[in-house]
Amino acid sequence: MSLRKNVVATLITYLIVYLLPTVINLVLHLGSHIYWVQTIDYIIGALILTYFYWRTKDRPTLEQKSVKGSRVILWGLLGVIAALAAQYLANMIDLALFHSIPNSTNTATILTVIKSYPVYILATIIAAPIMEELVFRRTIFGSLAPFTGNVGAALIASVMFAMAHNDGHLLVYTAIGLVFCYLYQKTGRIQTSIISHMLMNALVIGISLWH
Repeated sequence: MSLRKNVVATLITYLIVYLLPTVINLVLHLGSHIYWVQTIDYIIGALILTYFYWRTKDRPTLEQKSVKGSRVILWGLLGVIAALAAQYLANMIDLALFHSIPNSTNTATILTVIKSYPVYILATIIAAPIMEELVFRRTIFGSLAPFTGNVGAALIASVMFAMAHNDGHLLVYTAIGLVFCYLYQKTGRIQTSIISHMLMNALVIGISLWH
């Protein structure tokens, strides 16, 4: 698969995965069963996008120089700290400028669902981070970088990432997205930002469920 075909296939697949549960729910009126559908949908989506990734021989410009596996893990761990710091600072700015409530409705909804449907944790900690990193960082950021520069591409991809979460905290998710973009371009390996994204979701959800 060529890189261009990978970009098109990845974006179309993600859009279908993103919209499919809503469409099915409109037709079948799933009720609470929609969370089972979303979980299966996200897992299948992550597997398909991963398959596209491994089938693509060409690599984006940002991946021309990549670090070793041990450095990927190290930067992945450091990325969690950076992402949490970015989230905290963005929350403070959000509160000061727009008087926004720091709590995320998106996170609150996810926690409520997980308490009733523990299997949903697979979608939030594993499947969603894989899909979002392959889409927003590798496909969108990676494809735009040669044309807009790394900064411009990172801003566009991160704002789109924030809009996809749709919970009113645009600045917060944009800041987190920028950290993940940095991790990807720093190491040339999308696995770095995937590790950080997974661990961050696991940490936030784990701490929230503990209380």
